[in-house]
Amino acid sequence: MRKTSPLKIFVILTLLIGLIEQGLMYFLGTGIVARHPFAVGLLDSLLLILILFPFLYLLGYRPFARNLDHLSRAKQRVEEANDRLLAVLDSIDAIVYLADMQTGELLFVNKYAREIFGDITGGICWQTLQAGQSAPCPFCTNDKLVNAAGEPQMHRWEFRNTVNGRWYDIRDRAIRWMDGRLVRLEIAMDITGRKKSEERIKQQNAFLHSVLESLPYPFYVVNTDTYEIELSNSIAQHQGISMGRKCFSATHDSNFPCHLEQSCPLHLVKKLGEPVIEEHVHKDEQGNDSYVEIHGYPIADEQGRVSRMIEYQINITERKKAEETLRRISVTDEMTGLYNRRGFLMLAEKQIKIADRLPGELFVLYADCDKLKWINDTLGHRSGDQLIMETAEVLKNTFRQADIIGRLGGDEFVVVMVDESGKESVKTVKERLANAIVRRNVLPDRTYVLSVSFGIVRYDKNNPCTMEQLLSKADRVMYKVKKEQGGR
Repeated sequence: MRKTSPLKIFVILTLLIGLIEQGLMYFLGTGIVARHPFAVGLLDSLLLILILFPFLYLLGYRPFARNLDHLSRAKQRVEEANDRLLAVLDSIDAIVYLADMQTGELLFVNKYAREIFGDITGGICWQTLQAGQSAPCPFCTNDKLVNAAGEPQMHRWEFRNTVNGRWYDIRDRAIRWMDGRLVRLEIAMDITGRKKSEERIKQQNAFLHSVLESLPYPFYVVNTDTYEIELSNSIAQHQGISMGRKCFSATHDSNFPCHLEQSCPLHLVKKLGEPVIEEHVHKDEQGNDSYVEIHGYPIADEQGRVSRMIEYQINITERKKAEETLRRISVTDEMTGLYNRRGFLMLAEKQIKIADRLPGELFVLYADCDKLKWINDTLGHRSGDQLIMETAEVLKNTFRQADIIGRLGGDEFVVVMVDESGKESVKTVKERLANAIVRRNVLPDRTYVLSVSFGIVRYDKNNPCTMEQLLSKADRVMYKVKKEQGGR
C-alpha cells in the first residue's frame, strides 16, 4: 500500500471537518435549539471539540508521545552504554584518566587510579597525580599529542611516578571531548616488576663484563656453526679477536677454517662435546707467531647440541722459547729424552710463578723405580736401563705435553702438572698412573714386572714455597709409600 503524503491527509481532514461542521450548523439552525443562540454556540463548540479531538490526538499528541518514547529509550541505551564503558574502564588493571589539555582538570579517573590516588576527579592532574609540583609538569606530553596539522596523535613513553615511585608504560592520546575541546586520554600500565628484572639483568651483565675484563688472558665465545666470534673481552679485542670476525681470520689470519680438524679446538669440542686443551701458533697484533695454549669449553643449546664454544688462550711463547733454549744448552736426559734435573728445575720454577697468577691447581709427582738393583744384578744392566726408559715412556704417555716431566737422576722421576679445570686431584692422578702401569705389565714377552712407587703433593698458593721444597715433600710421601709396599 502506497503511503499518503501528510499534505493530502491534512487537506482531506480539513474538508471532512468543514463538511461535518456545516451539517451540524444547519441542523442546529432549525427547530427549538435555534431559539437559544448561546446554547447553539456552546453545543457547536462541544461538537467541534469532539470532532477535532481524535484528529488532534492522531496528528499531534501521538507523534509527540512516540518521539518522547524514542528519546527515553535512546537515553536509556546511552546510559547503559556509558555504564558498560565505565565498567570496562574500571576493570582495566591500569591507570586510565581524562584531563583537559589546557587547564589540567581531571574529567574522569578509573577505579584502578582511584585506589592509588583517591577520588581525584575534578582536581588538577599535576597537583594530584604527581608530587612536589607547583606548576604543570615539565615532562608533560601535551605538546606531543597534536601534530603540525593540529590533528590528535598518540605518544608512548615510560616514567616513574613521583607519588608511589612505581614505573609505568604510558600511552597518551589527544581526543575530542563532548564539547569539542581537546583532552588527554592516558593509559598507564605498571611495569615496575619488568623494570626490576631489567635492572637485575643489567647488574648481572655488568658483573659478567667485569669478570671477563678481569681475566688476564684473551677470552671469547665462538659460534660453532658460523665460526663467528660473538663475545670477546678487551684483551682479545686488542689482539684483533673482536666480535663479528671469524675465529680463523682473527687468530690465524686465514680466509678458511683450519684444515687440521684433529687439532682445531672448535672441531674437537663440537665432536667430543667436552673440554679440550690444544697448543697452537697464532698471529699476534704485529703479525708475528705467538705460541698459545687454547682451552675450549662446549656450550650446548636446548637440544643438547654444541652450538657455542668458550675459548681462552694462555700465551706460552716464553715457555716455548725457554724450551728451545733448554734444548740448545742440552738440558735433556740422553737416555730418556726427558728434562734433566737442571732443565726441569728451570721450567718448574717458572711454572710456579705462573701458577701464582692464574687459576687452577699445581701438583708435583715424585716417582722411583722399584727393584732396579735386583734387575741390574739378576737380569743385567741392559734390563735396568730398559726399566728406566720404560718408566719414562709410561710417564710421557700418561701426562700431557703441557706437563713438565724430568729425570732427576738414576731411577728418580718427577712431574709437574697444572690443572685449570678443577677435575684433577691426588687420587685421580694416582689412579691414572697406576692404570697405565697395569696396562704396561700385561704386555706379552716381559722379563720383569714394572713397579713404580710415587708420591704426590699439591702446591698451596696460600703458602708459597720453592720447587725444591715441593720436591722434598713429594719425596717424603714417595718414601713412605715405598716403605709400605716393601713391607707388604
